[in-house]
Amino acid sequence: MKKKLLIMGNNKRLITDFFMQLDFYFDCASTSLITADLRIHYQFFRPDAIVYCMHVESRDNINSVIQFVDGAPKEDKVPFIVVADGADYEFLCKMPGGRADFRIGANASVSELQSEINNVIVRHKCNKADQKVQVAPKLENALDTLSQLDEELKKLESGDANIKIPANLLSGTGRKRILVVDDSTIIHKAIKSHLEKDYDISTAISGAAALRFLKTKEANLILLDYEMPEMNGAEVLKALRENPLTASIPVIFLTGVNDTAKIQKVLRLKPDGYLLKPIDKDVLLSKIKEILG
Repeated sequence: MKKKLLIMGNNKRLITDFFMQLDFYFDCASTSLITADLRIHYQFFRPDAIVYCMHVESRDNINSVIQFVDGAPKEDKVPFIVVADGADYEFLCKMPGGRADFRIGANASVSELQSEINNVIVRHKCNKADQKVQVAPKLENALDTLSQLDEELKKLESGDANIKIPANLLSGTGRKRILVVDDSTIIHKAIKSHLEKDYDISTAISGAAALRFLKTKEANLILLDYEMPEMNGAEVLKALRENPLTASIPVIFLTGVNDTAKIQKVLRLKPDGYLLKPIDKDVLLSKIKEILG
């Protein structure tokens, strides 16, 4: 049975190749870049992979695709494959949430496209099969924990104050998330390399993008650049503090500014830390551990 691909993007030549030269291997359907249209095609076509054929894409187009990919239910997610040259792919990666499961160069041959996409789909299906095998023991452990908790709650209801909450409920399992807000992707990469061993790292290329990110996702700490176009770090921090949902998130300023007057202006907003660029890895780690524990 042929694998199904949902194809989109502005690279019309490449999309034509999928329909004319790869139809023996794949069952292809195309869609516009309107988010609602993407979801309808996805729902009714049920593809094995999503293929984004990029060519000088607008910011709105990329945002629509990102929202669509991020909005798919986890259990229904399929590989998101981007076929693009370096400049287009870099533009995608700069957008909040912009990422792909696999990237193929825009100049790849038809045989390379067929081979790479097929391999990505096969690996994805194998990984899903492995996860299903692991679900049973995890479910058993969860049920055991709930059973223990139920027994302790019964003690509490009977007036026994000597209860013991299961340790795995107290400790948690997720890593803390740090949001890096900076208009330089070089800074993103540097900080991610410093911190990704111990923390989950998300990035935003502007203050507005960071505020949009925080409408739907949580962060335990924000590393915030001071000098950014359109909305600088002081303005972002002020907006964070004025929103009850983000007011308590710790903020550390990262900046190359060594102007005493500007620093004093920022400190009046009471950030949780202030570090000058270039960022020293040890100082950064020490400050984060001081705040997050």
